[in-house]
Amino acid sequence: MKKKIAMLLALALCLTMALTACGGGNNSTPPAAANPGSTADNSDAAAASNPVTIVMGNYGSSAMPPYFADQDAISYIQEQSGGTITFEYSADGVLGSEFDMIQQVMDGTIQCVILSSSTFSTYTNLMEVFQLPFLITDYDLEYKALTSEAAQAIYDKVGEDLGVKIVAVQENGIRHFANNVRPIQTLADMKGLKLRIVPSNMLTEVMTNLGASPMTVAYNEVYSALQNKVVDGEEINLTSIYAMKHYEQLDYVSTIGMYPFPSFVVYNLAFWNSLSPEQQEILVAGHTKGSENLFSTYLPEYEEEAIAAVEASGTAINTIEGDARQEFINVAMPTWDSYRDIDPLIAGFIDAVQAMS
Repeated sequence: MKKKIAMLLALALCLTMALTACGGGNNSTPPAAANPGSTADNSDAAAASNPVTIVMGNYGSSAMPPYFADQDAISYIQEQSGGTITFEYSADGVLGSEFDMIQQVMDGTIQCVILSSSTFSTYTNLMEVFQLPFLITDYDLEYKALTSEAAQAIYDKVGEDLGVKIVAVQENGIRHFANNVRPIQTLADMKGLKLRIVPSNMLTEVMTNLGASPMTVAYNEVYSALQNKVVDGEEINLTSIYAMKHYEQLDYVSTIGMYPFPSFVVYNLAFWNSLSPEQQEILVAGHTKGSENLFSTYLPEYEEEAIAAVEASGTAINTIEGDARQEFINVAMPTWDSYRDIDPLIAGFIDAVQAMS
C-alpha cells in the first residue's frame, strides 16, 4: 500500500513539472522579463500625463500683440498635452507689476510670467544688452539674434543666477520718441525734454547722453503723466501708443528705431525641473509657436493699425534719418564699449549680432 501511494505521488510530481516546462501556467514568465523596462516606461507615461495647472502672468496690455501669442501658445500646449497641462492666465497687470512678478516667479509663487528685458536690470545687467541702442533695429534680425547661441548663453547664466528658466522670446515693438513740445528731427531737439523711460541703468545713461531728462513712470501711469504734464513725452513703441491710447495726449511722434523692446517667457526653475521631459518639450514647442506667430503676423499687422490710428488722431509723425540719425548713433556708441567690458557674454552677443547684420 505504501509503495502504491509513493508511486502516485511521484506521478503527480512529474505531471506538474511537465505542465510547467510546457508553459501551461499563466505566470511561467516573470513580468519584468516579458517587458524589459516596463516599470520605467509606465513611470514616464504617468509623469507625462500628470495634470499640471500653470499660473501665468503678463503685465502687458491684452490689446498688445504678445497677448495673442500667449493665447496661441496656451491653446497648442493644452491640446498637445491632452488637457493635462492647463493655464490660469492673467494679463493687464492683474498679478502685479513686472517687478512684483519677477520676484514671484523667482520665489515660485507664480509658475510662469512674461517679463521685459529691462525688468531684469534690478538683478542683473546681462539682459540689458538686448536693448543696446542701434544694435538691433529690425524684427528679422531681432528674432535671429534672440534665438542664437550667444543669447542662449545669457539666458542660461541669468537662469542659473536667479532660479528661473527662460523658454521663449517675445517683442512689443521697436522704440521711438514721442512728445508734446516739438518734433525731434536732430539731436539738438532732445535737449531738456522730460522723457519717460522704463527703469534701466543703461537707458538712463543713454537718454542722458542724448540730452534728455529721463524719468521713470509706471507703464499704466504714462497716459496720466502726459495728460498732467508730469513728462513732456516718452521713448515708446507705436504699438503702445496705440494700445494705451497715448496718441490722445501726444502731438509728435519721431520714429528712429533706436532699440527693440523684447520680453521673455520665464518659468520658475524648480517648477520647470519638476516637469517630465515630455511636458517640457510640449511647453517649449507651444511658446516657440506663439513667438513665431508674433514676429511673423501679430506684430507687423498691429503696427500698421497703430500708424493709421496715430495719423488719424492728428498726431504728426516724422522720421529721423540720414546724418541726423547718425548723430544719435555716434552718441550711443560709447555705451556699447562700456557694456562690452562688463561681461564676456555681453561682448559675445554684440559680436554675434554684428556678424548677423
